[in-house]
Amino acid sequence: MNLVSLPITAIYAALSAFLVIALAANVVRFRLSKHVSLGDGGHKEGSRAIRAHGNTVEYVPLALILMALLELNGASDTALHIYGILLVGGRLLYSYGLLFPKPSANLPRQLGVLSSWIVIVAAGVQLLII
Repeated sequence: MNLVSLPITAIYAALSAFLVIALAANVVRFRLSKHVSLGDGGHKEGSRAIRAHGNTVEYVPLALILMALLELNGASDTALHIYGILLVGGRLLYSYGLLFPKPSANLPRQLGVLSSWIVIVAAGVQLLII
């Protein structure tokens, strides 16, 4: 049996998993506090909590798959750590920016989106050229 080890991707998958659970718990906290069983009950706070969780669940799996494929294909540890840090850090920034919005342009949220896109595009390009 041939076992595959992806230790770098595993680190960022674990950190992402903790973030997803924390964001899900935030949705549950909101729903319990407002007695809402489904959706956001018309509350902006609930909508933000749901989108912070949902957006993370939408972006993280693709980025981790790309990272795993890169790791399997011999990408450098440095590149993988850069992608992982940008992914997890970006998702944290995005969530912070969405859950604690500012009245003006929301830099944490913008940086979070940008960092996730950079990871996905750069990892995709790197997969095509390695």
